[in-house]
Amino acid sequence: MKTSFAKTAAFAAILSCPIALLSLGLVFGAFNWDFDVAFNPAKAIAYQPDPSKMLHYGWLLDILGYYLLWVPLAIYLGQWLSTKSTLYSELFTFCGKGYILCGGLGAAILAGTSEPIFSAYQTGATSAEQAAVFANTFHEVFDGIWNQFAMLLAAVWLMGIGWLMRPERPWLAWMTSLIGIASLVDFLGMALRMEMVSTIGLNIYLWLGPIWALWMGIDLLRRKAIT
Repeated sequence: MKTSFAKTAAFAAILSCPIALLSLGLVFGAFNWDFDVAFNPAKAIAYQPDPSKMLHYGWLLDILGYYLLWVPLAIYLGQWLSTKSTLYSELFTFCGKGYILCGGLGAAILAGTSEPIFSAYQTGATSAEQAAVFANTFHEVFDGIWNQFAMLLAAVWLMGIGWLMRPERPWLAWMTSLIGIASLVDFLGMALRMEMVSTIGLNIYLWLGPIWALWMGIDLLRRKAIT
């Protein structure tokens, strides 16, 4: 694979880190870092002052920071690791692309619906209906698209590529596998309705994921081309 694409993947991965962390800052900052409100749609929609604008931009940045900017990296890693095991690399890369597509779709839904729903709720005319709509949207994205599908795909992808890269990148492979395990913990916690377990896995993924992308990008730049 050409070195120029390695640089593209590297710079995109590095750029994704601050964008992802900024998206977290906007989403949680919209609720003054009150996680109980942020993860409770009934409390979130009634929160004052209106957090919808910050949420809108937070979810837009989430699309870039946790998903789209990882596309070149997923493609590049799939190409590199195909020399270790072609079929496993294709399987894991397929799951990675699925995670990116589904996760980005979920964030796009939240970015597109937050402001209209919050605005309609603030008018008071159909507050109960808007609260129900927001709750349904929240659970569809968080409990369905993200935590019970995208995170399972992320777990397979990250644990898989972590396994394949162990001989050449042992420390990076260890961190990759750790985030994959955290993704699996989040999925299992949500599937089994164990909220605390899911929250632990999710937080490890949210905060270490951007750091992993930064590390991976720097590694690609330092080594230039992987053969």
